[in-house]
Amino acid sequence: MPSREESREMLKWLNRNRQQLKKDYAHQYVAYNANRIIAYSENLQEVMELGEASKEIFSIYLVPEYTGYAQFVGIRFPK
Repeated sequence: MPSREESREMLKWLNRNRQQLKKDYAHQYVAYNANRIIAYSENLQEVMELGEASKEIFSIYLVPEYTGYAQFVGIRFPK
């Protein structure tokens, strides 16, 4: 289990590299830490095994195929 500081650093790494991850690893699981990608695959079990074999602390992220957002606007109808 990563410490708070390690978790923070991993999150920073993820945020810095999010666009590249979406470009190169869309729809795949990525095991990563604050320094690098450790493993990636569409198979979660495979990523878990490779991550554990590395003997490094890591987190897993499912890279989305795309991201978007929705904006909801309140509309009032006359009574």
